[in-house]
Amino acid sequence: MKHKKIFRFLLTLCFLLLLIFPSLSLEGARKGLILWYHTVLPTLLPFMICMNLMVSFGAVHLLAAPIAPITRKLFGLSPSGSFVLLSGMLCGYPMGAKNCSDFLDNAHLSLSEARCLYAVSSFPSPMFLAGYMMNMVNFGAQPLTSPLPLWKMAAAIYLPAIPLFFLSKAVYCPHCLPSSPAANHAAGDSAAQPSQLSVSPSLSLDEALLSSMEVMVKIGGYIMLFSILAAFIRRLPIPCALPTALLITIAEMTTGIEYASLNFSGLRRALIICFGGAFGGLSGAFQVHSVTKNAGLSIRHYLFWKTVHGLLAVIVLALLTGPR
Repeated sequence: MKHKKIFRFLLTLCFLLLLIFPSLSLEGARKGLILWYHTVLPTLLPFMICMNLMVSFGAVHLLAAPIAPITRKLFGLSPSGSFVLLSGMLCGYPMGAKNCSDFLDNAHLSLSEARCLYAVSSFPSPMFLAGYMMNMVNFGAQPLTSPLPLWKMAAAIYLPAIPLFFLSKAVYCPHCLPSSPAANHAAGDSAAQPSQLSVSPSLSLDEALLSSMEVMVKIGGYIMLFSILAAFIRRLPIPCALPTALLITIAEMTTGIEYASLNFSGLRRALIICFGGAFGGLSGAFQVHSVTKNAGLSIRHYLFWKTVHGLLAVIVLALLTGPR
């Protein structure tokens, strides 16, 4: 009951702020929707449509097969788990979490494996990283004299998935670590049964488009709302730009990356952008929550693991770049 009262108060406060500062609200909403239209929609929607069709027509094993032996030996993942991890890395937020939830609902993943993957399967897509993030790092308000190589940012974003997976496995499934003979035997059994990945065709191209557009509209709505929040954060009387940048990045990843690019230079700019890409923002967490239908996957746990991911990414990038 107390939580409901707090929530009602916050909703009323938000409504009053929208009424009192309409121009600021309009600015934030417009900026969020522009970012969604120009950056998120073209990079994510094609992958989402193709992924929906692949899952629907049972083509998942074709994509998972090349990496399944590696992920089975390294992480003890089933072929379904390998596909979930790969889809999260290739397609960006929130596709990894969505596939994790869908596969758990369809009994293609155990609950412990799904929880581990839920902790590590959300990333910015390679297109978003190579295009938007690297452009903001190297060509902001003050272009870098020595551009940051793409491989360093990619390593900082993706490599932390390895320690994160083992940490999450120690929490959710300590008895089934890859070093365990029972775990290796179970992983071998699952790898030997690719039929578990087959799903009866159920989506036409039109249905895949409609399903993907529904998710994209949700993503656009959350980006817009949290971009409005970011616009209000910009107006807070904070004397230092760093706390402002971190607050905006925590609220909405894409807006925070843009703010860091315009207000910082050198390694500090790269580190803030790296943290934003790895953490994904509260907007990204709400997007993940909106496409996660299974009650066994906790959004609070997701936020914890993404915070750890963001901190590890910053450490890796700092070690790779050194002082600039």
